[in-house]
Amino acid sequence: MDLNSAAMFAQVVDCGSFTQAAEALDMTKSTVSRKVAELEKHLGVRLITRSTRQLTLTQEGENFYRSCSEMLEIMSQAELEVSANQDLIRGRLNIAMPVELGQKVLGKYINAFLKEYPQVTINLELTNRDVDLIADGIDVYAQVGPVNDSSMVARPFHESKRIIVASPEYLVQNGHIHHPSDLVSPHHQVKVSNVVKLPYWELTQDEQQEIVNLPYRLRVNTITSALMAVVDGLGIAMLPEFICRQHIEEGRLVRILPDWELPTVAVSFIYPQRQLIPKRLRVFIDYMIERFEQR
Repeated sequence: MDLNSAAMFAQVVDCGSFTQAAEALDMTKSTVSRKVAELEKHLGVRLITRSTRQLTLTQEGENFYRSCSEMLEIMSQAELEVSANQDLIRGRLNIAMPVELGQKVLGKYINAFLKEYPQVTINLELTNRDVDLIADGIDVYAQVGPVNDSSMVARPFHESKRIIVASPEYLVQNGHIHHPSDLVSPHHQVKVSNVVKLPYWELTQDEQQEIVNLPYRLRVNTITSALMAVVDGLGIAMLPEFICRQHIEEGRLVRILPDWELPTVAVSFIYPQRQLIPKRLRVFIDYMIERFEQR
């Protein structure tokens, strides 16, 4: 059933004539009359008995008018509640992000957000697979790396610094590295896939640039797995600086080529582009970025 036609019928009854209903709806009388006739045809009953002087509801018309009035009132109330709820910050958020970003960095801020907004429910997926926000029903994703989809809105909040590390034992066994040109056999990397797909390492020092494409003996899909493999002496890896810091301070890892820089990697919250987004989503993103910047 066409709800617009039902609303027009109710307006005709409230106004007492097709002419006044058309004026109230800013439509032509013929359009309103046609829509009501289509509604009657759809229902298979006559709702209004028309005469030159007045409109009279049939018994079916009276019953349908009561139901229409109740339905329109419910819809109006629902609209008001949705608008009011924009100030309450409530409802469900479906969030996804790479495993280590959630575990090591953003998880504690999500917990704090839930404590501050107790009427929000969050479904959080930590994954290093490629995420399709639309197909997977994700409201917001913490993207590590460039955002190439023009249908997504990106809110960058961090530039992640990458460094190259190895264990002291690995370097004793395979040789120390003083220049990018030393990154050849017998050296090999522990490669991380699925988070940031970099086919090679691009190192710069002042005006110099060196490209390194080191073969791997082990490829894993989480940064934590790569970190543990490097600590165990299985190879060299390019990893986020924050995840290596404690291991370097405690002597389990050595930073290789500290005078050479790798490109930073942008970290952004992304969500589908649309005219209106729920206030809970806007508040969540603003909250997370603010807390991250205050860390």
